[in-house]
Formats: sequence, C-alpha cells, structure tokens
Amino acid sequence: MFSNQTIIPSIRKLKDMDKALSSQSDYVLLSEAHIGNLKMLTDRCHQAGKKVLVHVDLIEGLSKDIKGIKWLKELFKVDGVISPNKRLLNAARKLDLLAIYRVFLLDSRSLEQSLHSIADAQFDAVEILPGPFATHFVSQIQEAIPNTSLLAGGFLNSREQIDRVFQAGFKAVTTSAKEVW
Repeated sequence: MFSNQTIIPSIRKLKDMDKALSSQSDYVLLSEAHIGNLKMLTDRCHQAGKKVLVHVDLIEGLSKDIKGIKWLKELFKVDGVISPNKRLLNAARKLDLLAIYRVFLLDSRSLEQSLHSIADAQFDAVEILPGPFATHFVSQIQEAIPNTSLLAGGFLNSREQIDRVFQAGFKAVTTSAKEVW
C-alpha cells in the first residue's frame, strides 16, 4: 500500500493544502475538516493526483457510524479512513476504502490490548501513536500482524525522528510538520 519511507502530510489547516499537494507523497491525510468543505478538499487532492485519507473521528459534522462511512465513500469520494474504531473500519473495508487502524500506546496495558485487537483484524495498515515511542515496540507489532503495513504518527516533527521511525521498520509516517513534507 505504501512505498517505503512515505511521509504523509496531515493537514489541519486549509492554508497548508498547497504545500501538502506539492509533497512527494501519493497520499494526503485530512486530519481536521468539516463536511461542508470535504468534497472540495477531496476534489483538489484528486486533481493533484493524491489519494485522500480522512480521520473519521475528526471530520466535523459527520456521524461516526456506518452511514457516515458510506457518505465518505459515495458523496465525498475519499480513498481511505483512519480510526481507532474497528467497527467503522470494517464497514470501510466492505466499501473498498482503505482502512487504517489507529492505535495509541499509553502504557503496557494499552500495548497488550492493541496487540490483541490487531491480531485478529484485517486492516490495510495500522498506525501507531506516538511515533517516537512506537519504535520501541515495532518487533512485537510486526509479529502480531506480519503482512500489514505499519505507520507511525504523532510527535514526528523532525527529519531525524522520522528517519529513526523508518529505520525501526515503519513504512510510512503521518505528520502535520510542514517542514518535513
């Protein structure tokens, strides 16, 4: 799904759209958007040859249910979704959307729960947050899901941090740090 060492621009502010569209990544993550401008943003990304990922839980005005996922596919024409909600991601997969499971590592318990949760799931990729912390557990995560692309996100705002994440075995990162796009 992702070529090695893909840096995916995560757009929080509309003013950053042009810079994201000129990045080398085939993907753009619309981290914070409103359904009122989502179609226009998706169209702009597609016109620039980018695939559009959205964080389901951060789309303002969108219901966080299966109908909302259908709207993302049919009305807004997004290419994939990111969410910590397995039910929504399963619905996305049934609609042929890319499904990326977002996992937050807070402590050893959250690591255990995440490993258990992803072991039996069928996602296109798993994103681990926070990125710098995720590097310590990459072998355990890869063992649980050997054929799934791994992404890292959160607190990745320098090229050095991103390089360490890639060296640890992650295929891609999501970041809102424009200077590394």
